[in-house]
Amino acid sequence: MGWRNRPKYIDYCPDDVDYIMFIDENGDPSLKYIKKCIEKNQTIDKSSIYFTVTGVIIKKDNLKEIKDRIMEIKYNYWEDGRYKYNNTYKRICFHSREIRRREKPFSDDIINRKEFLNELSNFLDYVPCKIISSTINKEKHFKTYDNPDHPYNLSLNFVLERFVKFYLRSWETALIILEARGKDDDRRILEHIKNVIDFGTRYVSSDDFKKIKGVYFNDKWQPDSNGEKSYFGLEIADLYSYPIHKYCRTRQKDMAFEVLEKKLYRYPYYDGCGLKIFPK
Repeated sequence: MGWRNRPKYIDYCPDDVDYIMFIDENGDPSLKYIKKCIEKNQTIDKSSIYFTVTGVIIKKDNLKEIKDRIMEIKYNYWEDGRYKYNNTYKRICFHSREIRRREKPFSDDIINRKEFLNELSNFLDYVPCKIISSTINKEKHFKTYDNPDHPYNLSLNFVLERFVKFYLRSWETALIILEARGKDDDRRILEHIKNVIDFGTRYVSSDDFKKIKGVYFNDKWQPDSNGEKSYFGLEIADLYSYPIHKYCRTRQKDMAFEVLEKKLYRYPYYDGCGLKIFPK
């Protein structure tokens, strides 16, 4: 019951859990900017319209092999797999934004970018996982509904509903791990997920949500490790989520999306299942 009291992090996968879903997000979940632009008849910045939540489902039995493979890449490109972040050496943490912007450990002065991206792409192609992702078109959402749901809650519900109702079998169980955002946000999200688990949603009963045995909030680095341990599952979710978010914005499949596309739940018929865009 400890995870229900307040947001906590976890460092292991309990024996009685079959899967972990690592969750990441892209974009701003708030409707405030959209509402202001619509009410004042202002042009909406297209980059602000979409919000994405992505869940990466990994079987407990595959965690060690995946960890070994991602660590191998880190050791290949950085001494001891570490980098000096803000004057403190820490384990390299794969962060999509820093990679795209060639920042910090991903600067061209530090790594051979072409070789690194090729190896990273091969790793992401290898990872044994399934992906369920949901993107909200906030402009359409706001214009369609008189009292629109919060985009984060709505998108998260879509992901969790498909996970517990269709992906997990009746006897299987799972943990949910999200990246910590801050005490207030984490507490709000935890309360929302607890409510979903306890009472279900409009489309999925609480019996299905009982398959979720814990909800945790992990930082980029394990708090007690002096920066020596990062959470590779959240790193992978980050690396998969941005290409999905970009695809939902542009409807163009780049190489990064093509690498992950076959991992979308119910591929090749993933529309509405492994990848939901709402409203249509």
